[in-house]
Amino acid sequence: STVRTYLKNIAMVPPEFDGQVASTGFCVLNPRAEIDPRFVFYYVQNDDFIARLNPIQRGTSYPAVRNGDVLAQEIPLPPLPEQHRIVAEVEKQFTRLDDSVASLERVRANLRRYRASVLKAACEGALVPTEAELARAEGRDYEPAGVLLERVLAERRARWESQEKRRGKYREPSPPDALELPGLPEGWVWAMVGQLIVEPLANGRSVKGADKGFPVLRLTALKGGVIDQSESKVGAWSTEEAKHFLIEEGDFFVSRGNGSLRYVGIGGLAGPVKSPVAYPDTMIRFRLNENIDREFFSQVWNSTVVRTQLEPRARTTAGIYKVNQQDLITCMIPLPPLAEQGRIVAEVERRLSVTGKSEAAVEASLSRAGRLRQSILKQAFSGRLVPQDPDDEPASALLERIRAEREAAREGESRKPRPRRSRGAPVNQGQSRQGELVPSEVSP
Repeated sequence: STVRTYLKNIAMVPPEFDGQVASTGFCVLNPRAEIDPRFVFYYVQNDDFIARLNPIQRGTSYPAVRNGDVLAQEIPLPPLPEQHRIVAEVEKQFTRLDDSVASLERVRANLRRYRASVLKAACEGALVPTEAELARAEGRDYEPAGVLLERVLAERRARWESQEKRRGKYREPSPPDALELPGLPEGWVWAMVGQLIVEPLANGRSVKGADKGFPVLRLTALKGGVIDQSESKVGAWSTEEAKHFLIEEGDFFVSRGNGSLRYVGIGGLAGPVKSPVAYPDTMIRFRLNENIDREFFSQVWNSTVVRTQLEPRARTTAGIYKVNQQDLITCMIPLPPLAEQGRIVAEVERRLSVTGKSEAAVEASLSRAGRLRQSILKQAFSGRLVPQDPDDEPASALLERIRAEREAAREGESRKPRPRRSRGAPVNQGQSRQGELVPSEVSP
């Protein structure tokens, strides 16, 4: 692909697609019979080759190179038998590497399933003893989540009434329809997100990057249910413009959109603010009532309970899945008593702490596998992967023969009579029989 070359969208055409037409977004490399096409295929995946193309991309919305830019790149050319040996060794080592990567991917998938199962159990009251069970065993009273929710709503109304400038009449947030929801443990209730926030949800602001300005989070700051404040860039806005979008400890942020449905609507909790930083328009900010354990809310939000509600609501625009504020405030959250929320948080963190370390180890191994793949390619194209054979025909002789064949082909073309055409009748140079595309020139 000539668009965003750093993505390495590169493929070799398999037999079943022989003769198909490629779009203008691809530079088609068609090696001559004297060149092993797999040798070229592996070479163009080499970081050194891509690094030469990246700086000469043109455009901003979708940076791209031209066909001529690709064809102008040099390639180290060994003798044809050595090309075959290099390809065979690369494929042997890549096969082993792919097997290792597949094993790591399975481990990562299992860890994700375990994480999801822990969060699911937490949301169903199956992870720790419920507050109702403990109260009966200890012979004491406890505050059910229904009473907690009533207090949260009362504080919400009092907060609104305390405002000096109020608009219209106070609107009580809609409760969930309990008849359509699955049952919960004793002492739990279902609550709408709109019932648990102390102020309306807020979108961030779109800000372009700049050399000078105010720091703003990147969307990649949403990691593992927390906000990584180091994932930021300098935005082209002033401190005064950014002050309405500053993050505060305890703020919860959700992604508005993503190219993958799996990652749309993921959330992250802001910890202590190390230095002032704002949030972008790719995020929506939640501010929860202080009677709701924010860590518990984060765990529930990133569980399948919320995921199954958000995925059907997500809309796609140009391949990007998006959700809006209304989608978010109408999500339903299982709410246990406050003391039970804290115990659930502690147990989830205990179980997932080991999982997190394992996931980090897997990611590090996958990253090393990517580097090893590039190391194999670098050795292959610097002549250090396979032994050289002095009996091989030199690559210079191979190249000279290719040049001679090209010259002969050009001379043959020049001797052919040109087709006559009537005045005003255009010739379609891009098509031949049955609409087949034909090349306008012979590529080097």
